[in-house]
Amino acid sequence: MNTITPTSGLDFLVRQGIEHMREKTASPDNGDGGNPTPLSPRSYRSKPRSGEYSCFQLDLSEEEEDSSPIARLLELPNELLYMIAANLGFGDMQRLRRTCRPLRSLLNPDFVRAHFGGDALFVRTLTSHCAACLERPGRGALVLQDAGPPSSKCFPCAVATRDLRVGTSLLLANARPAWVCRWCGWPVAGPAAWAHAQFHAACYDRYYRVLWGFLWMGFAQFAAGVVAAALSLVYFRDDLLVFPPAVASFALLWVCMAFLAFRGNRVRTYCWVGLLELVILALWIPPVYAVARGVAAGFVGRSAVAALVFYGVNIMFRLLNVIGNIVLMCEYDMTKHHAPQLSLKRRLLNLLMSGLIYWTYPQCVEQRYPPDYN
Repeated sequence: MNTITPTSGLDFLVRQGIEHMREKTASPDNGDGGNPTPLSPRSYRSKPRSGEYSCFQLDLSEEEEDSSPIARLLELPNELLYMIAANLGFGDMQRLRRTCRPLRSLLNPDFVRAHFGGDALFVRTLTSHCAACLERPGRGALVLQDAGPPSSKCFPCAVATRDLRVGTSLLLANARPAWVCRWCGWPVAGPAAWAHAQFHAACYDRYYRVLWGFLWMGFAQFAAGVVAAALSLVYFRDDLLVFPPAVASFALLWVCMAFLAFRGNRVRTYCWVGLLELVILALWIPPVYAVARGVAAGFVGRSAVAALVFYGVNIMFRLLNVIGNIVLMCEYDMTKHHAPQLSLKRRLLNLLMSGLIYWTYPQCVEQRYPPDYN
């Protein structure tokens, strides 16, 4: 609660206004049955008052008979209210106007505009404060709003309300353009990455490390497919439930690699790659069934165990790829987990979705909009 300290000059004006109004309305009986005599200013001021006085608090020591709370600030004359408002900044004045209707009507837009320098300077004042939280982080940390009257939003509020879109350029309040980072979804107001202007330098470093991880995991998936097909060729060539599906999955694996290498940054092929991954997943089920049935029947050998392990690894890889392509087809926004004030559940869910995308195709953060699914 905002309070006024007894040592301030503004407190003296507020007390003087309150005492002046109370002296007008006070009518105690002087004991002789005649006309009531108002209290003198000296006798009234001699009453003790607490060290910290609030215009909103109810002084029970002076008005014990009145149990209803009174907004003490609204008892002041309009002149004193204007004097109080004149010492406030734009953000504090707007917060004061949002407390109740009388103050919003008293401190009307005409008063606010005139107090902050008229139309020319008032536009600069508006764009120097966030329209949502009324903070003033600096014009370089505010995004100009295109629609409606002149206004700005700070980066956290703009990200929280999902006003920004990756791959687009926006104008800051200091009249400088800025890209929306493709990794985190926040404006690139500081130094951009050396290799891509639409990334923060730190965000591009993280993206570069994710790309290296994706490359190594791609080699691991390809190696698992090659080893599984080789084991089927050497040890299970005569088994129709093992050898033909293994050869077909190996051939489709090369088709998936071709999609990853040649689809570009605008064409979206998630539906086709997801379908191929689903077919490969289904092709590995008969070999697993045949080899597992042989192991259960007592034909246990190192070749069977090794083949069963690599078949299972391929199934796990393909299942993750299918789920990741489904997430990509839904155009999931990976920047959601960078939004402020998220619950722990939402944050963990967003991290899981982003992890699936990074596993499947992290280069999607560089793709252009609008997408092309043809």
